[in-house]
Amino acid sequence: MNENEESSLLHWFRQRRNQIILESLDEHNEKILDTLTSCEELIKHMSSPELARVEKLYNRVSMLERSADHIQDDLANEIARGVLPPEIREKMHHLVRLSDRTANWTKTASKNMVMLAKLDVDMSQFEDPILNYFKAINKLTIESVRVFRKMCSALGRDDRTILDNRQIIEDREREADEVHFRAREEILGLSNDFGYSIHFLLLDTAKNLENASDAVSSAADALYTIVLLGTPA
Repeated sequence: MNENEESSLLHWFRQRRNQIILESLDEHNEKILDTLTSCEELIKHMSSPELARVEKLYNRVSMLERSADHIQDDLANEIARGVLPPEIREKMHHLVRLSDRTANWTKTASKNMVMLAKLDVDMSQFEDPILNYFKAINKLTIESVRVFRKMCSALGRDDRTILDNRQIIEDREREADEVHFRAREEILGLSNDFGYSIHFLLLDTAKNLENASDAVSSAADALYTIVLLGTPA
């Protein structure tokens, strides 16, 4: 990235029309973060789940995920109306779609936990370490979304913040991968007495939580590319 590219990029995102895009983008990231923190509460409750409470916590996750979807739709319209070069517009659309998948995958993982609760299995026996692995992956994703939100807020203001913080998300995503594989190993080591459904739901939950981590990492890559490549003046 040379000085002219950076100056040109900052020029586009400092325009008032495009500031509206950045405000909507921050709102979208906030809803994604809220979805993840609600999922965190659900995972904590799974050690001794009460179905009514689990469903209530899931409903909150689902509501927040739908809110993120609505903001994504509005944001797509704002990007389309924005005064942006076509290449930046397309990259912004891609970035938003990727980040929204973080909430989508989190909702899917949460739904799996509802189904686990409905099977009336004593989940306390999974708390150490399987549920702790779930907590760890989700926590790493929360950290990544917070950094990603900071990066998005720097568009049009401080490109260096975006470039410098990308590595943090990459590191968190790598940690989430490692925790995911430890969780898989633990789940696959469970007794067959639990049955296929329990094994499948636990494995799928771990994978969905890890997919959420991958999604925010991919969104950060898209944002990084916008800044790294710049745009013609």
